[in-house]
Amino acid sequence: MKMGSFAWGLGVGMVAGVVVDMVASPWPKARKTTVGKAMQRMGNAVDSAVDSANHMMK
Repeated sequence: MKMGSFAWGLGVGMVAGVVVDMVASPWPKARKTTVGKAMQRMGNAVDSAVDSANHMMK
């Protein structure tokens, strides 16, 4: 798998998740909290994946 296609798929998935969240949570304050938590989880997952990939390449 190419890194470019992985990054593109990751970006599309994040955008799709935000759109689904906006539809599911119509109140702006709840949406901001939910999106913030989702972005935090996504950031943690990406960091973990990069660390794992980096560790496997060594």
